[in-house]
Amino acid sequence: MYKITSDDNIKKGNSYIPIDPANSDYQQFIQDVAEQGIDIVEGPDVVEPSYAELRTSEYPPLEDQLDKIYHSGVTNWKKDIKTIKDKYPKTITGGTTIGDVPDWVQTAADNWTFNKQLREYVNAVERLKLDAIVASDDIPATVEVSTTNSETMEVTTETVPNPAIVKDEEERAAAQSVVDATPQPVIDSINN
Repeated sequence: MYKITSDDNIKKGNSYIPIDPANSDYQQFIQDVAEQGIDIVEGPDVVEPSYAELRTSEYPPLEDQLDKIYHSGVTNWKKDIKTIKDKYPKTITGGTTIGDVPDWVQTAADNWTFNKQLREYVNAVERLKLDAIVASDDIPATVEVSTTNSETMEVTTETVPNPAIVKDEEERAAAQSVVDATPQPVIDSINN
């Protein structure tokens, strides 16, 4: 689980990760978000002040309050103080809540996914451009494989598809799957 701090740093356990695309821990953070989802990231703590803290920040300095009492009387002073107390009732208890994950996290994860798909697409297209291994005089379609039974020492031979051709066909099928699954915006980014 990752935590975004109030100053947009990343915390994992007791370690802090700088927001630096060249940093390997930051790269891992973005990859984790891209692969596991934004739910592995917690937003920053949002500290909400209590009524006492809010009131204190708005009360005039004590010297000004005494001056108000001296010049205008206690009644006018009470009226000013009551306005502040009414503005911040005791029901405002304050506390800490968790804020939203900043948008930059999802944007970075989306960019990581896009670039990964782009690299995979380019590699797959390059693989498909290579000539397929076909059965020829140099590369037979089948090969014979002999096995020996360790108890009877009997040797059996069987004819199997050539492993080089099988591997080639598997690689080409995997490359075609990547091409077929690549989102159109990724393909368009190459063609534009």
